[in-house]
Amino acid sequence: MSTKKELITPDKREKVRKRLEELLVRCWRQSRPIFPKMLLDFRVFPQEVYYSTVGKIFWVTPFWRGDDFTTAILYHEGHHWNIYPVDVFRSLKEIFDARRLLAEEEGYKPKIIKKGLYREEEDWSSFKYSVQEIQFVQNILGDYLINIHIHDTYPSVWKALWSFLKKEGTFYKEGKAMKRDTTFDLYLAVYPELLPDLEEIPLHNPWSIERVPLIAKVIREVRAGNISTTYALKELVKLFHYHIQSDYQHMMQEGKGKGKGKKGKADLKCPKCGHEDWEIVAYTDEKGNWVRVK
Repeated sequence: MSTKKELITPDKREKVRKRLEELLVRCWRQSRPIFPKMLLDFRVFPQEVYYSTVGKIFWVTPFWRGDDFTTAILYHEGHHWNIYPVDVFRSLKEIFDARRLLAEEEGYKPKIIKKGLYREEEDWSSFKYSVQEIQFVQNILGDYLINIHIHDTYPSVWKALWSFLKKEGTFYKEGKAMKRDTTFDLYLAVYPELLPDLEEIPLHNPWSIERVPLIAKVIREVRAGNISTTYALKELVKLFHYHIQSDYQHMMQEGKGKGKGKKGKADLKCPKCGHEDWEIVAYTDEKGNWVRVK
């Protein structure tokens, strides 16, 4: 199933905004279980980014991909807040609890630094699992739980979401075909293990292949309520650690900043004057010809 991809030119902006708001209301009414009402923050921007915080969905993109894709993402962001809500307080608690469990397994004890007569701080800088890495895997855990719910609850919506994930979804943007398995490759390969109706995603590294059923087992256990999300997070961090570190090292060697495709926003400014305001005045069609926006 292909997703429609249409550039949002200035003359289409308000039409897209209105359709987004209509679909958000429809998704809220038809959601099972119902998710909280969400506000929409819509912006046309060169980088494509979809994410949410408490009570708000951020829709930042230069493209309109059609009703099916839009509905899939709205369901995904909405269900973040009733299936695996991670507001700043729960998010931080689970991250630090998972880090503590990992440290206990590793036999690691942070260095205690005295900051004054009555104050001490723990130095975790030498611990192999950083807070940023644990937070990254926390997002992966949430994506599994929410996307599998979408598969089970909204079959037609799932088709558009899976089509996007397979063809264009990514954590790390690469300009060339990769012979190594990235974090995203491993993440994606777990879905067919959880959902037998999907085609298998090929992996190159035997070590990656071994991790697929282990990751799937953790997701099944947490969905069944047999383990907590904190314990699941701890286990997933260990399983994804090698690939995350490999991606990071590759990024440093390439000397290019690559961000998670779902969250974050690039700093795009005019290379001449540094101004942040911009608008689309022309685009290239499928044949590579420039088309002026009227």
